[in-house]
Amino acid sequence: MKKTALILGGSSGIGLATAKILAKNNWNLIIVHRDRRANMPEIEKHFDEIRAYGAKLLTINNNACDNKGQNEIISEIKSNNLNSINALVHSIADGNIGSFTLNTERKTDEYGLARTINAMGSSFVVWTQLLIENKLLSENGRILGFTSEGSSKVLNQYGAVGMAKATLEAACRYLAVELAPKKITVNLLNPGVMLTNAIKVFPNVTKFVNKAIERNPSGRLTTPEDIAKVAEFILSDNAAWITGEIIRVDGGEQLISI
Repeated sequence: MKKTALILGGSSGIGLATAKILAKNNWNLIIVHRDRRANMPEIEKHFDEIRAYGAKLLTINNNACDNKGQNEIISEIKSNNLNSINALVHSIADGNIGSFTLNTERKTDEYGLARTINAMGSSFVVWTQLLIENKLLSENGRILGFTSEGSSKVLNQYGAVGMAKATLEAACRYLAVELAPKKITVNLLNPGVMLTNAIKVFPNVTKFVNKAIERNPSGRLTTPEDIAKVAEFILSDNAAWITGEIIRVDGGEQLISI
C-alpha cells in the first residue's frame, strides 16, 4: 500500500526535490505551496513529472502559515479522503533578512521578525498539532524539517532566519520526546549552502556562494537532490530508530570554520 507525504513548500528547492524522489519510490503526495499565477506554468511541469511516476498528487496553493490558510488546507485534504498521512515534510522558506541594528535600510522590523519565526520555526509545531488534532498523522509517522548553520552561528544578514531555525531545532527535540510513544519520529536535516531561490535574496550572494564552494572539502555546493536522498531514507521504515536528530548533509562543509 502506498504511503502519503504532506510537503509544505513543495514547489521548489528541497521540497520539490523530496517530492520527486518520494514519487519515484511509490509515495503519494500532497504538496502545499504558495506561488503566483504567473509562475504556475513552470511549476506545473514539475507536478506533471511527479504524476508521471504514478504518484497520486494533490496540490494546494495556499498560505500554510496563517489560521485561515491552515484550516482551508486541512479541509481540502479531508475532502479528498486523504485521511492517513505517513509523513510531514516542512520545507517552508519565508522570512526576512537584514541586520537588526546596523543597516537601517534592511532592518528587520517587529512584524518581519515574528513572521519569519512563525513561518520557518513555530509552524513546524503548529502543523504537527493540526495533523494530530485532525487524526490525520498515522502511527509510525515521520516528521522532517530543514535547519541551517545559522541556527548556532552568525551569518551575514541572517538574524531573523537564524532565530527561526533555533526555534525549529528546539521544537524538534521536544516533539521527538512527546511523540516517541506513538512511534512517530521527528528529525531535521542541516544542508550545506545551496543555490536555490531562497538564497538569491541575500546581499553579495555570488561572493557568499563562491566562499562556500572554497570552504567545502568536497569542492562543490550542496544540491536539493543531495538532501532529498537523505530525506527519503529518514522517511522510510529503515529509519524508525532515529529521532530528535539534526543531521548535517553538506559534503563536510560545516567541518571547516567560517
